[in-house]
Amino acid sequence: MTPALILLICVCIPVLGYRMAQMRSIAVKRGLVWGMTVCALLLTDRIMLFQPPALRMIAIIGVLLYAMKSVTYVECSNRDKRKLPVLHWIAFHLWIGMRPYVFAKRKAGANRDAGKYIVSGILRVIWGLLLMGLSWLVWHSAFQWNWNYRYGMIGATVLLMAGLSFAGHFGLLKIWAGIWRLAGFDCQPLFRNPAMSRSLNEFWSRRWNLAFSEMTTLGVYRPLSGSIGKNGAAFASFIFSGILHELAISLPVRQSFGMPLLYFVINGTGVVIERTMERRGFSVAGVAWLGRIWTFVWLVLPVPLLFNSSFLKSIIWPIIGIY
Repeated sequence: MTPALILLICVCIPVLGYRMAQMRSIAVKRGLVWGMTVCALLLTDRIMLFQPPALRMIAIIGVLLYAMKSVTYVECSNRDKRKLPVLHWIAFHLWIGMRPYVFAKRKAGANRDAGKYIVSGILRVIWGLLLMGLSWLVWHSAFQWNWNYRYGMIGATVLLMAGLSFAGHFGLLKIWAGIWRLAGFDCQPLFRNPAMSRSLNEFWSRRWNLAFSEMTTLGVYRPLSGSIGKNGAAFASFIFSGILHELAISLPVRQSFGMPLLYFVINGTGVVIERTMERRGFSVAGVAWLGRIWTFVWLVLPVPLLFNSSFLKSIIWPIIGIY
């Protein structure tokens, strides 16, 4: 019954969200769609209470994804009065991106670069699987030959996380985008060479997980920027991102609450500092090597807060046999 109940929630959310977006009052629409999001998450957590952490995480992320699609559609419908046809609305929910009007129009034929997307994604999946295999080898070699336990675990974890990201973020999602482009929709890669970022703002807004960036921009930044200013809205967007990661990381394992939120508070602070420096005439992005070091420090040094030991022990390490 548990999978059936989660599936039912994931079906009901888009149906309700579609109807809410057609209401006239933006205040009513916002209240209803955010209320639905909270209720759906509470219900999902209750249903998955006694399931393994990895399954809880998958269920929460799935429900959260669909609920936030309804939030973004409500905000978009307030600015753009177009209504997505039902079949295009369904297509929107079969893609990770958060811009609904990508599915407003469909080309008569496939996009020419669709095949390149798919081939590129397949190659990245292969690279990711190789890194995951190397991670398994490093850990089990360290365990078998009595290497330094701590260094073996760190090395295996870094390789495993890189492998999962290559296979998922850069591989499967690019294949997915290619399939939609083959169908005539203008779906774009959601991860765009993040290592080339020369500032935190560039990393978070234009290169890393654009679905998340689209979601926070449409659902939080734009509604708040008029009342609390652009810097305040940007910082609020990072707090909101931290809350979502608490739901996806801390809630499934029932430990380390506050650590993912702190990671995003730190990065939100970094973005506000960047913007303040730019207003005073200095941009870290203006000096490529300095911008990359700056971005690396803010992103990587606090990353143990995000991927903390509780999350690693319950969900990540068991993939390669670390318990």
